[in-house]
Amino acid sequence: MSMHGPIKERLEECLRDAPGKELPPEFEEHLRACEECRETLSWMQQQCRMLRELRPPSPMDPAPGFYARVLERIEAQQKSSIWSVFLDPVFDRHLVAASLALTVLLGSYLAFAEPGSAAPVAAPAETIMVVEDHPPGLGQDRQRDRETILATLASYRE
Repeated sequence: MSMHGPIKERLEECLRDAPGKELPPEFEEHLRACEECRETLSWMQQQCRMLRELRPPSPMDPAPGFYARVLERIEAQQKSSIWSVFLDPVFDRHLVAASLALTVLLGSYLAFAEPGSAAPVAAPAETIMVVEDHPPGLGQDRQRDRETILATLASYRE
């Protein structure tokens, strides 16, 4: 449904239900010459008539107490605070589930951890070498020094 320029420009005036409406002569001439615009305008006029029939005969007034109910709802929504989230049943279920998961995790850690046992901390090699007694002549033969340090590290006990 495409319409040509003269019809598009005056379409609102033609569809408006105003008594004594006068349209320019070029509008009427175009409608006589163009069947597509004539059919489209006829269809639009029919739609306008149907919409006017749906319009109520007089303006409708809201039921008694309508405005009071609207104001009550607005005020009820404004009174809610951040703490009202904690009263929501969905939040309660999520909080209970999270608490149970945390309890299970902490309980399993405590149940499987041995009391008084901490992970052994290895002393650095320099500390081991200083504490242990080494044979005399250390630092003269490089291969012998390597074997001595390796034996010292392997036999170290705290």
